[in-house]
Amino acid sequence: MNIILISPKVSERVFRPGSPPPLSLLAVAAVLRDAGYKPVILDLNLLNPSENIDVNDYCESYVLDKIAEINPFLVGMNCFTAARFAFIRRLADSIKKKQPGLPIVIGGMHPTLFYHDILKHCLSIDAIVLGEGERQVVALAEVYSGGTIKTNGSFRDIDALAFRDCDGQIVCNPRNNYIQDIDSLPILAWDLLHFEDYYADHSSWHNPRGLKINMSVPIYTSRSCPFDCNFCSSHNLMGRGLRLRSPFRVVDEMEMLYNTYGQNYFGFIDDNLVLRKQHILAICNEIIRRGMIIQFESSVGFHINSLDEEIIDAMVQAGCAYFILPIEHGNDGIRNEIIGKRLSRDKILEVVAICKRHNVLTGTSCIMGFPEDTKETLNDTLRLLNELKLDIANVQNIIPFPGTKIFDQAVRERLFFDDIDLDSLWKANWIMDAKEKHFYIKPYDMSLDELMDFRKKFDDIRLKNFRFSEVEEPTLC
Repeated sequence: MNIILISPKVSERVFRPGSPPPLSLLAVAAVLRDAGYKPVILDLNLLNPSENIDVNDYCESYVLDKIAEINPFLVGMNCFTAARFAFIRRLADSIKKKQPGLPIVIGGMHPTLFYHDILKHCLSIDAIVLGEGERQVVALAEVYSGGTIKTNGSFRDIDALAFRDCDGQIVCNPRNNYIQDIDSLPILAWDLLHFEDYYADHSSWHNPRGLKINMSVPIYTSRSCPFDCNFCSSHNLMGRGLRLRSPFRVVDEMEMLYNTYGQNYFGFIDDNLVLRKQHILAICNEIIRRGMIIQFESSVGFHINSLDEEIIDAMVQAGCAYFILPIEHGNDGIRNEIIGKRLSRDKILEVVAICKRHNVLTGTSCIMGFPEDTKETLNDTLRLLNELKLDIANVQNIIPFPGTKIFDQAVRERLFFDDIDLDSLWKANWIMDAKEKHFYIKPYDMSLDELMDFRKKFDDIRLKNFRFSEVEEPTLC
């Protein structure tokens, strides 16, 4: 029985060379296949319409044609960010016009946060999976595969699910628990991909082992996060704590990708890859023991408090090509009391010194524009970055995503530069994008002109200390 899983396009961008495959859909496809269903993944970000064709029309027609060809009994769509929702809403309406009885289910951060408004206003969307959803999607498939929902009870037995009952009332089933034994989940359904579709020119990447890098394959080794940073909302999807995959299970998957598909570069997507020392050491040692000539990095960086000489040495030997250090801020008060990092200046200096002894590519992740920021606090970040002399000094504007403490603070204290209609956030008309370098909230004691002045200063030092002349442009950040 066929199920179509759609990774919608991101905003107006289609065909993004080097974009990662949809990891969440690969996970969902794996459990559906184990349950006896036949999932098909449609990644719309790979489509490449000609310039004179509207990308929305093109993607919509493509999906409708695939539905007619495959004849699924269920359609699922991933909506991790708000940037995807406008197209998802349009596509759901178009599908329902063609096939009114075809159920449509969505999941991801945006619908998890705004499930009630979405179900109230978007009648083409039948159900929303809230957060981690492998078990929920399989349960939904079991209900829908019978053809028609006969009783409310079928849905009411599925936790972490929002839906409309037979009377049109919106119901939200609370989550009972997360999957504790994530080793019990099957390895992602990598065989459903054509890896070549994701290849791009990465000749400019730092490549100490001289490998032919076609793509960075996303890998996860854990779920959940025990921390409470004020700018992060990941706990809304995966909860608090830390749930680890077995190091051997992680490396089994990497080895399969290495031997079967020729993949040699991996990007760990964990929030806390190095948080448990024995866990990351076991992963590195297993990579080395199996003789895998690979390289890797982390898309979100490494927890600095957990790093030491032994861990960094093991990671470099295993193939770590790029160390992103999420310092977040150069002012101790902002970093620890406001953000909640609990990261000392001494620890930062210690870890940077170890990285430099290993001569690895190093970068930092910092944030500017907190409500508590002043010219003095931002100068602290400038001074620290100039002192550290990392290869890449990334400083991004704060993004007050819904579901974060910083968003609640901005709402409570009316800190938004723009007029925000909180009642219509579910529509995703207001898209926040770090790449735009736009300021969304105002500090208590700084003007927009002062923020823009610091924005230029941080941009000017971004590559000030870049050492690796053989790399044309360090794109791993």
